[in-house]
Amino acid sequence: MGVSLGYLQDLFDVPVTKSELDLQTAMSAIKSGKDVDAAQLLYYTNLVNQNSLMISMVSSMVKERGDVLKGCCQKF
Repeated sequence: MGVSLGYLQDLFDVPVTKSELDLQTAMSAIKSGKDVDAAQLLYYTNLVNQNSLMISMVSSMVKERGDVLKGCCQKF
């Protein structure tokens, strides 16, 4: 089975979308005007770090796929 861009999109669409929605939800709670405590900020920081890791993984996989394709094209 090959790793196509469509496959990568299908694989990461749901987790990335969920991560972004979690970030938006947490940010809206912070922006609501209520007092924000350290636990909320720590939770939001954790969500940002998880999202950053997810996006980095997706980016690395897409870049690696592109590099492999470039290498294959150069050999022919």
